[in-house]
Amino acid sequence: MKTMYRLLLMAMAALCFTACDKVAQKVGDAADYDFLSDILENKQEAMKVDEVTFAPDYKTFTMTTDILRDIGPYELGDSTKVRPEVVETLDGIRWARFSTPRLVKIENIEAERIKENDIRMLVLVDLTLPQPDIDRIRSYVKEMKRSFNYDNLFVAFMDGEDVSNTMRVTDYVIEHHFNKSKKDFVYLYRSILQKKNEMISGEGFWENANRLIMITFSDEKVYNDETDQPIDPNHYLYEEQMAQQSLTDTAISYSAFYASLNHQQNVDGDNEENVLWYFCNNSGGSFMRSFNWANCKSTMLNTAHLTFPDNEFYFENPDFKVYRGDHKRLTVNFYDIQTDSLITSVSTEVVLGEIFKPIIVNGHPLLFVILQGLFLGGILILLIYFILQFIVPFIKYRIFLHKYVVQYTGKHMCFDNNPVEESCYLCKAPFEEGDDIVVKCHHTMHKTCWDENNYHCPEYSDRCKHGSHYYNGENLFDPHNAPFYLKWILVAIVSATLAWLCFSIYANHDTLLIPTLFAHDSVTQMPAFGLFIGLFLTAGISALTIRPGKDGYAIGYILLRACLAAIGCYISFMIVNLFIILFDMNKYAFLLNWIPWTASGFIIAFCSTYATRIVHSKLMILLSVLLGFLSMYAWTLFFRYLELDYRVLLLFSFIIFCVGLSACIATVAPRSERFFLKIQGASKGMDIALYKWFRNNPERIVTIGKSVDCSLQLSWDIQSNVAPIQAKIILRKKLPYLIALEPGVYIYGKPVEVNKKIRLYHGKTFTIGQTTFTYIEKDR
Repeated sequence: MKTMYRLLLMAMAALCFTACDKVAQKVGDAADYDFLSDILENKQEAMKVDEVTFAPDYKTFTMTTDILRDIGPYELGDSTKVRPEVVETLDGIRWARFSTPRLVKIENIEAERIKENDIRMLVLVDLTLPQPDIDRIRSYVKEMKRSFNYDNLFVAFMDGEDVSNTMRVTDYVIEHHFNKSKKDFVYLYRSILQKKNEMISGEGFWENANRLIMITFSDEKVYNDETDQPIDPNHYLYEEQMAQQSLTDTAISYSAFYASLNHQQNVDGDNEENVLWYFCNNSGGSFMRSFNWANCKSTMLNTAHLTFPDNEFYFENPDFKVYRGDHKRLTVNFYDIQTDSLITSVSTEVVLGEIFKPIIVNGHPLLFVILQGLFLGGILILLIYFILQFIVPFIKYRIFLHKYVVQYTGKHMCFDNNPVEESCYLCKAPFEEGDDIVVKCHHTMHKTCWDENNYHCPEYSDRCKHGSHYYNGENLFDPHNAPFYLKWILVAIVSATLAWLCFSIYANHDTLLIPTLFAHDSVTQMPAFGLFIGLFLTAGISALTIRPGKDGYAIGYILLRACLAAIGCYISFMIVNLFIILFDMNKYAFLLNWIPWTASGFIIAFCSTYATRIVHSKLMILLSVLLGFLSMYAWTLFFRYLELDYRVLLLFSFIIFCVGLSACIATVAPRSERFFLKIQGASKGMDIALYKWFRNNPERIVTIGKSVDCSLQLSWDIQSNVAPIQAKIILRKKLPYLIALEPGVYIYGKPVEVNKKIRLYHGKTFTIGQTTFTYIEKDR
């Protein structure tokens, strides 16, 4: 009889299951739940982020989360038991603590939403189970209290033939009512139906509820193991009533769930499981062989067509926090205060802003940033000038005094095992004991004579390579005191500051120097960087390498070089950027980014030095290429691993590139101030060392004519009508100028106006009579 009745119920259930689209849809959709896939993959995180929402000013933001699995009897917002820790990482590296968002508060919005929707739940507990199982149920109920508050969560206990009154789940109930009964049976079906009828009657605790849920914890035991007879005398009546539940009676407001605690080996087709499975699923609930509260809760809410997260975290960003488009992982770890053990964690990636248009929390306006950058640039220029103009020359001069300025001790004096002359090479006066003498070279001199002779020996030239150490102690602002690199470094800093200023103003707008046809996430402002840095740095370096020409032609020549370099640098960055876009190589961009950096360095170096005295040596090319690599890594450092307002720090990236490249070019630039006149037209060509004449003439003047009083007498030109003093060359601020004193001086065939100053530059040629003079600057 029992077996036949089971077969009949199974057939009825199978028919109902086939016709029940809603139940079949539930089973089919189970694999689509995100939390199920997370659980199956056995990830460490027991929570997932549902949504992150930022305030308009990005000062505050909220993060809503869902709990994926049991995290134990913890309320995340309970500061007496749980300690939260916020960690922000980039590329797996822990980020700066001062920029990490602060967790302000945690709200259990799930409990609030359940209360707002008036969802009430009853937990029906079998007290005849073993005490360990009852303790497990107790922990489940504690976990449920995080979602269902005091007014929405209730409990009743099955004990033998009785079922207790429904009561609120209080702490007292949890601690004192979950104890094993002395009986070993319950009227399971009768108790379930009794509580179900009580709930749908809408009386007492259930009055005006919008949604009713019941979870039963038992072991499915409805038959006596010894007699194989039902425990409940009216068992078949209640079994039939459970099997006859219709969707129209229960699906609108009532859902039943059953959590089996039967530890015996399950047998497919057991009648008890089939009845309970059908009863639960037909009401929109489910039969659970193993209980998981997160899974169960999600099914409850989906059945009620409700979806909302469990918790909402409120964060506050520190001022000046920067979001520049990088992938920052925000992780919140929760620790048990007593044991300091990890309870759970939740993490998400936050991607905001762009690298060239960042989001800065309560950041300064662009005008303030520009003023900051200009101030810092000015301070850096002054600092570099002070160090190289005053500090470094003074230190070198003190070393010079210590090594090469000694007191004369008398005849047979030696220095470095070499005999010292007994008289001054310049004034020819004999040395006296105690005199300060300079032994920088073998042309020994009085210290006073050394200073009067412009801080070098009379033979300092090709014949004496070491007899010089310039230091004007009377005029510390003398540009000769500073190292050769000073002007190159200062020009580079000024160029970098101007390029940064233009780039900052440009990057603050939404326009791109790339056609909108190629609008893409990988499009950057780097072509604009190449444009501005190429324009200003090439102009600055060209001003140092090109001598001004007649009527300002050199200014146009400098601008032409700067424009060509700017276009070349822009194209180099744009081509690589478009290549990355067209071939979708954003993940491998680091393999290509070095190309435009190095290309830009070479383009600037080439355009600013082409057709000048600077020779394009292998050293310059190598240094410019290496500088490209270093600048790229400096750029990466500033943008990725410094959590500051990058707009000012960007100035230093510009300066590093400009100063480095300028220094590379300076290494191969001529440093000598040795001026020559190449003379052609005489019986034999010759080179006249103008710089020696300038040194020996306090007025720094060299005269040219037929007079015997001229510095350069054109005695070989007999036929030409050359005036006694036809012209003169003067040196002013280290720059040579030609002045025609009489008509008859020609430059490239055109007469020179009398008394007009004409700047001489390397390779410039002028003619007097039948003699051609070419001005040359060379090291030797």
